[in-house]
Amino acid sequence: MPRSFRGEEPRYPEPGAIGEYKSRSMIEEYRGLAIVFGILFLALAVYFVKSVLAAPHPKPPPPESVYIESVPRKDQPQPAR
Repeated sequence: MPRSFRGEEPRYPEPGAIGEYKSRSMIEEYRGLAIVFGILFLALAVYFVKSVLAAPHPKPPPPESVYIESVPRKDQPQPAR
């Protein structure tokens, strides 16, 4: 039993009057920064994906020029050289 002087109330809280202390998480503590960095991350991700999809595709190399000499048929006379 707490002692009281001249009917004063005891100076300490009754049991269960104060809840257990729970520290805030980092997300709760820095919610504003988390939102800003989240938006920044999403913007950079969209920019990167858009730039990859919009990049020009490599062109195939131009075809090589080839000279084809016709072969005379057997039934045609060959021209004199």
